[in-house]
Amino acid sequence: MGNYITKSDIESEFGVANVAKWSNLDNDDAQANEARITESINYAEQSLDDRFRFGRYAVPIVANVSTLYVVKRWAAVLAGHWLATRRAVYANVSANVLSGINDLRESVFEEIAIYTSGQARLNAQLSETQPDAPQVV
Repeated sequence: MGNYITKSDIESEFGVANVAKWSNLDNDDAQANEARITESINYAEQSLDDRFRFGRYAVPIVANVSTLYVVKRWAAVLAGHWLATRRAVYANVSANVLSGINDLRESVFEEIAIYTSGQARLNAQLSETQPDAPQVV
């Protein structure tokens, strides 16, 4: 995929060391597992596209730089959440860290709902078939 984010966007949100640790299921923390990071990016981007699909905006979202900054942040949080929560099964990711990451993910979903419901509008390419009324999320 790679429509919205790269590994460095996730690292900017959560830190290089955290992304490397969360992606490495071998528990050696030696280096980041690039395949798992790619999987987290695919998950995050698909999740965003699914939330906007059949709505006001074309997917993948095509927007100006300031709007893409918001979309990148959403995707980076979702990808980081995916990595951290799957790592927790294999190693001790503290409950406080997981709670904070879960809170971040929920705030992203709340922000997205503002746009998908029509309460706010992204400066982004519109879909060819736009709904006539706000959508319930």
